[in-house]
Amino acid sequence: MVKKLSCILFCVFVLLISSVACYAAGEKVTISIGHIYNVKHNEAVALENLKKALVDASEGRINLVIYPASQMGSEREMAEQVIMGTLDMGLSDGPTWANALNVPQVAVFGLPFLYKNIDGQKNVIENILVDVSSQYMVPAGVRPLFGFSASIRGAILTKKPINVADDIKGIKMRVPEITMYVDTWKNLGANPTTTAWSEAYTALSQGVVDGAEVDPSTIVDANLHEVTKYFSRTNHMGTVHIISMNEQKWQKIPADLQKIFIEEAKKISVAQIEDRKRTDGLAEKKMMDAGVVFNYIADNEIQKMAAMQEPLYSKFAKEYGMGDVIEKIRTLGMSTEK
Repeated sequence: MVKKLSCILFCVFVLLISSVACYAAGEKVTISIGHIYNVKHNEAVALENLKKALVDASEGRINLVIYPASQMGSEREMAEQVIMGTLDMGLSDGPTWANALNVPQVAVFGLPFLYKNIDGQKNVIENILVDVSSQYMVPAGVRPLFGFSASIRGAILTKKPINVADDIKGIKMRVPEITMYVDTWKNLGANPTTTAWSEAYTALSQGVVDGAEVDPSTIVDANLHEVTKYFSRTNHMGTVHIISMNEQKWQKIPADLQKIFIEEAKKISVAQIEDRKRTDGLAEKKMMDAGVVFNYIADNEIQKMAAMQEPLYSKFAKEYGMGDVIEKIRTLGMSTEK
């Protein structure tokens, strides 16, 4: 009798475990993500494509809810929301995550003059971005999952172009509310002025600032070409976005859905990077058609600008122990090989 009862209890236990496993296997998850861009922006479109891909690959079990156009606040505010868990995912560069998490090492991916072009960014994204950033971000409660190219930044200006390094002295340059950007332009001799991205158009049109440092696709996305005259290819910074999730949220997602998410996100990342080249080209044409004058800067002047950033490189190498990582980023970022 005892044996029979034990057998029955064991069978009930197995059935309970099986039912729990089946429930977990069929669980649905909703993931929220916010960003600052309008819905037609390259990265916004890529996230919409990810949403569709996740629905298809998971047979409807993963629902990505997207909040575009700063609906959830500024980029910095959304990064902070991801840390708190009130927003599941955010799309920010290394310096923004570094500020929000108080983990300065992550800003290494935003150091100036480390990327030659978008293909260089692709090399970094595919080879070291997630592995390196995870070492510092996961212990702070945020998990890096994949990367986007936010292109190579130049300077859009209202009064005069930048032809040589000395032209930068005294320029009131709109920069994000992020330490790395402020330091970069201070080192170049500018007067960096921090404003939210949503205020950049007004700041330029009203003369609060003389220029903004940003990439072509984002310039057109925000219509900055309507209130500016010059675009100087300073190529001072290649912005790599680290798309990341609140770590507690990530751990609640079933393993099979985590696998699907990573697989689909990698595909979307590859497509986004290639499409960024196309959208930047279209944006540049639109800027030119609007009368914006483009100019290249000689290599020797770019090298002068890079040399002025030595305090930043030294700080990251000596204080944060990131010397080897800087060299890896530079080697990959300056390479034209895919």
